Amino acid sequence: MASNARWSVLTYIAAHNDLEPLGKVSRQQILGVGSTPEVVHGMLYDGAAGAARYVVGNAGAVRTQEVLGAFNSGDPDALIEIAKWFYGENPADRYGLVLWSHGTGWTPSEIAQVAREARPGAEPADDEATERARSSGSRALFRSTLRMILTPQREAERAVLFDDGTGQSLDTLELERVARTITEAIGKPLEFLGMDACLMANLEVAYQLRHAVRYLAASPELVPGHSWPYPAIYGDLRDNPDQDGAALARTVVDRYVAFYEANPPGAGDVTKVGLDLGRIEEVKDATDELARALLQDMGANSGLLWSAQHATQQVESRKGARAPSKFDYHLWDLGAIAEAIRLSNDAADTVRRAAHDVHDGLRPGAGAVLAEGHLGSWFDGTRGVSIYLPVVERISPWYAELTFPNDTHWGDLLAAYRQQL
Repeated sequence: MASNARWSVLTYIAAHNDLEPLGKVSRQQILGVGSTPEVVHGMLYDGAAGAARYVVGNAGAVRTQEVLGAFNSGDPDALIEIAKWFYGENPADRYGLVLWSHGTGWTPSEIAQVAREARPGAEPADDEATERARSSGSRALFRSTLRMILTPQREAERAVLFDDGTGQSLDTLELERVARTITEAIGKPLEFLGMDACLMANLEVAYQLRHAVRYLAASPELVPGHSWPYPAIYGDLRDNPDQDGAALARTVVDRYVAFYEANPPGAGDVTKVGLDLGRIEEVKDATDELARALLQDMGANSGLLWSAQHATQQVESRKGARAPSKFDYHLWDLGAIAEAIRLSNDAADTVRRAAHDVHDGLRPGAGAVLAEGHLGSWFDGTRGVSIYLPVVERISPWYAELTFPNDTHWGDLLAAYRQQL
């Protein structure tokens, strides 16, 4: 195998779920683009009939295929092993990884099975499994995340964990471990990480990954079932193999929005952002300054923050045109919140300046945000990067395990805000 490929790109398709037919479409699209000497594509495809790993050949062909049989694509260690295999066999100047999500959520039967693993000897109730499948936590990226939030013995505690953002925090920790382990194996950071998955354009995620990934393309919103337009995105990489991860992230944003403009999704509008994680600390610093400014007078600023969330919710929810909300309301668009604070007549000058710096720092092309694109007015005014800001829910007990709240005053702000509500 030649070692002078410009790119080796692994697409990890976890399609053993309700979106398997669309997973097959993505697989065929990637095979249709094919590999070249400059850009080598690999895939893991996991469906109801089992899993297989591929090295893609010329357009429409498979260079190698290994049937794996029963395979747990939700296991982060399985992802690590597939990445080590593919990158080890196909060395390149740059490495890309794209994660195709677990669909619209884990099914009740899957939740019940994981519950049996988490609490041996306890038979999960059918109605609880059905109810949990409707919760935001059912969109957990990794099976290990789901197992953790199903471990508590009390049903009430499990219910809260499904709704308080714990799944997001646990997924972030696992994703960082995956990326770090892969980075150690290949001897350099991943040039590009693409999240063809829901709700992953999040400041806490980006900050957690900053040492293991150079560029990230993701969405702060739910991703339509038809996912990415792989022929357009991978076709551009095939035709321009010398581009770096920043250019690829911009391509994802442009092609994604253009595709859904021509093929409007049934669920509504879409959004995508490309981030330079080498500059994400600038956003962290600005957000920390905003948190510090707000903490100076939480008696007054809790109302200011609440009003900012309310104003943002009015824009995002279209007065109830789409329910329940855009970000399940434990994740909020950081730029929209900052702008609402900046425009408030009740904001002190220090708060207003800090909010301006956050909003301006998320301007596409100005720093960490390489490109932001959205389709439809629902996302007008947003910057494409979310942050954890629960209102009525408790703060996830796992949030404090993330690096971001430990490197900023954001966790202190959340605690003080909650005391005022």
